[in-house]
Amino acid sequence: MRLMRILTSKPAHETTASRPARCGAPVSAVLRRGVAWGLLCGITMAGADRAVAAEKTVTLAPVARANPAGTLLIGSNIHFGLVRTLGYDSATTALHELAQIGAASYRDYLPWQSFSFPPQGPVLVKSQRLMNFMPQTKLKPVLNVGAANSSVPGGVPPISDDALGVFDAYLKKVVEVTRPYDPIYEIWNEWNIDIGTGTRLPRLVGEGPDSDPRSAVNYVRVANSGVRALKSANPHAQVIVGAVGDDIDWKWTRAIVRDGVLNGADGLSVHLYNHCLKPQNRTATELIGRVKRLQQELMQDRGGAVTPIYVTEFSWPTSNEPCGVPPLVAGNNFAQFIMQSAAIPWIKGIWVHELKNIGPSPTDRENNFGLYTFNDEPKPAACFVREATDLVRGADHVDIQEPLPDVFVFRARRGARQSVVLWSSGATVKARYALTEASGRRMCDETTPAAGPQGDVGPTPIVYDLDASAPVTIRVLN
Repeated sequence: MRLMRILTSKPAHETTASRPARCGAPVSAVLRRGVAWGLLCGITMAGADRAVAAEKTVTLAPVARANPAGTLLIGSNIHFGLVRTLGYDSATTALHELAQIGAASYRDYLPWQSFSFPPQGPVLVKSQRLMNFMPQTKLKPVLNVGAANSSVPGGVPPISDDALGVFDAYLKKVVEVTRPYDPIYEIWNEWNIDIGTGTRLPRLVGEGPDSDPRSAVNYVRVANSGVRALKSANPHAQVIVGAVGDDIDWKWTRAIVRDGVLNGADGLSVHLYNHCLKPQNRTATELIGRVKRLQQELMQDRGGAVTPIYVTEFSWPTSNEPCGVPPLVAGNNFAQFIMQSAAIPWIKGIWVHELKNIGPSPTDRENNFGLYTFNDEPKPAACFVREATDLVRGADHVDIQEPLPDVFVFRARRGARQSVVLWSSGATVKARYALTEASGRRMCDETTPAAGPQGDVGPTPIVYDLDASAPVTIRVLN
């Protein structure tokens, strides 16, 4: 989200450039133009032609050594910390919706602009809706801190010594006012995309020159200072850095890690979107593949060290425009992404962007990322997020296999029972399966008859509840 553009009280009918941008990029960025981003990146996409027939057998033996998914924090973005309400006018409604999707966390903003700086020290003067919201729930907050502050000399962005001093004082005050809620702090939002005010600069290429305020070296300076300030105020505070927007080939991200952005931090956060790719590539598998490539590259750069990664934004808009995704497709994608993430131990948390639509327009992309409509009606995705979250929450073991390209078998065990789930990345992937006598169900589908022991694999996950003490054999063929 381009946070600075929505901190003011400007109306929602402004030009697209003034609204919060998805894809981690401004309006002019590649994904928002609908250009095939992956072609520019040289990335092989999921859903390629699968002309050669193949058959594989998957055997799920009883689990001898558990691989729990309990560390994965699943939540949603909300907006109570900003000046504009964006439809978030009821804490009660938001809490109900968070409960309905099974969220254990929420992510919001406590921006620099919400504080004044009299001689006696920082004072919180805005974001009162967020301060009223936090005491009402035990869910884990993720608070994104930062955003350019034009009222502070040098605060756009704060890369001078004087501005950093004010920025650090603000962060220490944030800790003071939020410490009872034990939040995760995330420093800045999509620094690599836009500094937040003034004329938009051309798209940043790679790490950027030092003279560009969005450059990797400038972010590292601010992030390092911010981590020190937050942890000086609370040594036990959990702090993540990055909040990286659209970053072709992860060049900017690798540069900030190379330059020391993780010093003292607890992890790296990134944003993942693909809704402007070709329709067959707007999948959860493409996003997972992209973040896996990032981890592989960081391991090369860091001598094999594994980096904890937090996906603080991912989503598919259901807008009626070229980059919009049908609601059922979005729902399938959310469920698939949650289950695939649960099987990757270095993905520490994922946050849907976002809980509800921020406007009523059916054609405005930015209005339509929610799991709920602007009028708080659930989209299909709300059910898929809840069902997938229920599968992984509390599981004492999870694992996933890909017996054929883009065809997945996921298992989540709870004691004596296990859920076995099958799906394909998208409708263009054709496959069939057969397993031992069993009856299953299609996720979030109460109208289709129960699934038998064999059938077609599709993007809607098929769930089987089985005895965990007996081996399960599944034949998959295309």
